[in-house]
Amino acid sequence: ITSVPYRGRPRCHRCGPCNEHVCPTGARADLATLLLDPLVAEGSLSVRLASRALRINLARCGVAGSVEWLDLRHRTRHTTRARAVVVAANAVQSAALLLRSTGPGAAHGLGNGHDMVGRGLSFKVSGYRWGRVPAPDTGRPENGPFSSVAFSDYYLDPEIPSGLGGMLYEADPVRDRYRDGRLTLRLHFLAGDQPRARNRVRLATRRDAFGVPRLVMDYRTHPVDESRRDHLAGHAVDLLRAAGVREVHAESSNHHLGSRHLHGGCRAGHDPRSSVVDRDGRVHEAENVYVVDGGFFPFAGGVNPTLTIQANALRIAHRVAAQLGTDAPPPIRPDEEAHP
Repeated sequence: ITSVPYRGRPRCHRCGPCNEHVCPTGARADLATLLLDPLVAEGSLSVRLASRALRINLARCGVAGSVEWLDLRHRTRHTTRARAVVVAANAVQSAALLLRSTGPGAAHGLGNGHDMVGRGLSFKVSGYRWGRVPAPDTGRPENGPFSSVAFSDYYLDPEIPSGLGGMLYEADPVRDRYRDGRLTLRLHFLAGDQPRARNRVRLATRRDAFGVPRLVMDYRTHPVDESRRDHLAGHAVDLLRAAGVREVHAESSNHHLGSRHLHGGCRAGHDPRSSVVDRDGRVHEAENVYVVDGGFFPFAGGVNPTLTIQANALRIAHRVAAQLGTDAPPPIRPDEEAHP
């Protein structure tokens, strides 16, 4: 977050919490501001809004030749040729795209020769505990860039079943943090659930209005993971009481059924019989198709995954760029081939 004007971005004007909202001025660094917008401006990137990738078409066995996509506004289908296809649609939709991409040597979906695409879907099992303490004597402090205190003390804990815990962090409410002279303290506790083959994404027999197969998500939390979550909840209560909270409340979130952090489905590994992509994100059964989102990870881990996903995607991007070389032909217009 810029404290002074920097490269066309203004200084932070201290409007308040940052992590739940798009920055209205561009002072906060994000993917669109720093990377995507400049590439669009220089003509290196085209972004098709209100569009949906339908399938990856194989030019021949093991080689992708194009991507078929749907323009939702005009209800037309388009085909864009490609030298390489990088899939980053999050764990559920990336797996679904590969499952829809049948063709020569991929009768059950691209990369799915061993029925691994979509399997190992995992989330974070998590919950919230909160309470109130007297507000500081200074009154309501000035708004400023949002910050959070995180605890990794229980990431490894022999008291927790399996010995693997997770993270607790301050997740204060955006609104009504100060009320009636009291300050709300809220903790979010989370742990990655262990991957299970039966937890998966698969295609349904029903189709949507565009004729695309709907999705089915099979997911059930393992009893051991439920116990791990409950142990972390106990630590959250202890921390709040140590901070002066007298009455601790449990907040219902349904995150015990799986949270927003998606992993698995295109898990990485050396053996194609138990994984979908290799260590560089390349689909085992396709030489020019890569997966770079959270679906790559075999295990959800016990911390928020965004920075790890970004770092891994950047690592894979360098490999893809090196493989393609610098003598790429001019880009092909996405609307070169279109049909209703």
